[in-house]
This record gives sequence, structure tokens and C-alpha cells, in this order.
Amino acid sequence: MYFHYQPRVCVHRNSTGGLRGETAGGRLKAGSNPRRNFAMRSRTLTVACALFLFLLLASRVRAAGMKLGTPGPEDAPQLVTAGADPVIRIPVSHEHFASFCYGYLYFSRKTVRYEVLHPERDKIHSFEKPMADLLVARQWTLLGSAAPDAEFKFRDGSTFHFRRVKRKVAEATTEGFSWDDVLPWDLLIDAATKFDVVAGQVQASVAQAAAAAAPAPPPVDDSTAMDSSGLEVAPPPPWRSPAPAGSPGPGRP
Repeated sequence: MYFHYQPRVCVHRNSTGGLRGETAGGRLKAGSNPRRNFAMRSRTLTVACALFLFLLLASRVRAAGMKLGTPGPEDAPQLVTAGADPVIRIPVSHEHFASFCYGYLYFSRKTVRYEVLHPERDKIHSFEKPMADLLVARQWTLLGSAAPDAEFKFRDGSTFHFRRVKRKVAEATTEGFSWDDVLPWDLLIDAATKFDVVAGQVQASVAQAAAAAAPAPPPVDDSTAMDSSGLEVAPPPPWRSPAPAGSPGPGRP
């Protein structure tokens, strides 16, 4: 005679509302909280999905040869403060696990600052750190896949990933953008590691734009001529047709 043994699950609800159960093959620890375990599994699943989406997008960009957008004049770095201690800003998006916030990165010789413009819920991501605490400034790579992001690591252990985007994206009130709105990331790295070079280029561009926008000089008044010695000479009288024969000339009765 043969008997088939089938494990049975016995579940009891304790006084705190938690569930405790045991099986023939194993026993749950006393006091375990299934709700907490479910939340942890959900969080792990969310991170895994976000990682998968990132790798998928990064692989598509790499396969396309990193064909990003072309910056227009309005997307150039802006000179916020001129003078001996210039400050420039560049429109960016800050990458989270599965979303972004948008704003400006401010660079100076002493600090780097991120200002979140939108969405409102992510304004807690704004920060300002000493430039001397910047340890790493490079293109972000994850599991061998290069992304169109600049990676910044600071001495306090914080790490940030930024994409350079068009100005309209940083200042828009809606979220989302296309690959055409993503611009080459190397300017962000240069602004952090070669600030004087980038700031000099921005200041020169501003000076050229100001000169081009300057009003044209007023026209020269040539009603008074000059002779070779620099003395003023009255302009010649207007040309007149000759008087007919037999008519008195000028000044004759």
C-alpha cells in the first residue's frame, strides 16, 4: 500500500493582524510581515524594470551612433554673471530611475549648482556643491552601455546624471522630450573641468552678439566740404542752364 503525502498550509492570524504560516517543507519566521515583503518585492521589480528600460534606450542610442539633436542659438550656455568671477548656466534634465526633472546647471570656478524648474515634486533635487568636491566628471556608462548623460560624483558620495537638453525642454511646463531635444553631453563635462575655457567662449559670444546688435552710426553730414588744407569751403552753386543770347546776364540791368 502506498500513501501520497501532500503538504498542507496552516495559516493563523495573530493578534496584530499579521499572518503566520508553516508548511511541511519550511516554516515562516515568527512575526514576518507579508505586507512588508510584498512592498520590498514591488520595489525590487520597479528598479529592475527601470534598469531594463534604461539599457533598452541606451542600446538604441548607441546603435543609432548617438545621433542627438543640434543646439540652436537659444540653447547655448548663458552668461548669468559677468566680470572676474563669471557664472554660466546650461539647460539640463536630471535622470532618476524611471523619470526626469528639468532645470539649469550653474557653473562657476567655486561651485556647481542645480536648479529644478519642474516638476514641483522634484524641487528637492536642487543642490549646490563646491567645485573642489567634484571627484568624477565623465560620460555615464552602465553595464557597458554608454548613455548620453554626464555623470558627476562628489566627495560626499552623491552621484548625479544629467542630460543636456534644449532650452524649451528645461523651461516647459510639461514633461517628456524626444531624442532630437537631447544635445551632446560633453559641454557639461567641459564646463566642470575646463571652466575658464568654456566661460571665455561664452563671454566672447556675448560680446559679439552685443556688437552685432549695436545701432549703426549716424550718417555723415557732407554739406560742408574741406579743401586740401582742411579749411571749410562752401559747396558750389547749383548748376544752371546758360542764359539765352541777348538776355542780360546776372547782375546786369
